[in-house]
Amino acid sequence: MDQDGEYICDSCGEEIIIPLDPAAGRSQSYVEDCPVCCNPSVIHVDWDEDGPRVWAEPEQDRY
Repeated sequence: MDQDGEYICDSCGEEIIIPLDPAAGRSQSYVEDCPVCCNPSVIHVDWDEDGPRVWAEPEQDRY
């Protein structure tokens, strides 16, 4: 099943669409650079009976 997810970059506010891979497990986390502003985010994907839930948070705390 090919499916895309989306998240909002915490740095630039851009909506980012990413391919999802359900074979990688029900709970996934990985670091990805925003294709717009190049700042890294930790991407989280959780799969449940309703489908995937995708969100992102900054890789590092900002002060």
